[in-house]
Amino acid sequence: MSALSFSGLYKHRLQPFTRVWWGWLFATGVVLGLVASSKWVGFFSVGLVGLYTVWELYDIFGQSRTRIRSYALHWSARIVALAVVLLAIYMLCFRIHFRLLYKSGPGDVPMDSLFQAGLQGTGLANQPMDIAYGSVITLKSAVPGVGLLHSHANTYPDGSKQQQVTGYTHAVQNNNWVVEIMHSQARGNTSETLEFERNGNIVRLVHAGTNRNLHSHAIAAILNFLFFAPFTFGFDYPVEELANRKWLSS
Repeated sequence: MSALSFSGLYKHRLQPFTRVWWGWLFATGVVLGLVASSKWVGFFSVGLVGLYTVWELYDIFGQSRTRIRSYALHWSARIVALAVVLLAIYMLCFRIHFRLLYKSGPGDVPMDSLFQAGLQGTGLANQPMDIAYGSVITLKSAVPGVGLLHSHANTYPDGSKQQQVTGYTHAVQNNNWVVEIMHSQARGNTSETLEFERNGNIVRLVHAGTNRNLHSHAIAAILNFLFFAPFTFGFDYPVEELANRKWLSS
């Protein structure tokens, strides 16, 4: 549809401000708004029409018969039809999307936590803001699309050959981690009081499903050799504390 409307606009480019020209111009803006709303790859179509529009306006500017008022109208028509209409449809589609899809589900994990907290049925809105030792938490990557810190019983085939740690974009139990103090420290939690974790504290992260500590050392990651591979190592029992399982909260 975007190619069809664009070809119609190009066909009538020598008949500006006629009824058929206005029709194809606004049809192009509407279709570009719809294609951009359906998937971001649609912005390639927007870019194509945008490049043509810049070339056309430059060509019109170089014509001796062009008057300033007519040239300004050319700019105004394209700004309204190809920019304002496109953005209006793009935002309207997202408004309809959020009006219809307002409930929490397994597909909202990659979304920002503040966005998830506003969805109906989510558990995030009722979660405490502070973390106490012994709390079960999930850790989300700051990189969009990576998801939550995840581990399972499978081991790496190479490298450390320890239990795998990955990013996962679905809400499952294996995303849960327990915040614990170091074995050499005494937890202040009692039945009446809680000891809250503070910035700058050294903590352990224990995988809730397998009871193993999050660990890392100088073994290259399998997918990117520039980074160290994380894995879980050692069951949660008092042993000599390893520096590679100490994590600084910030």
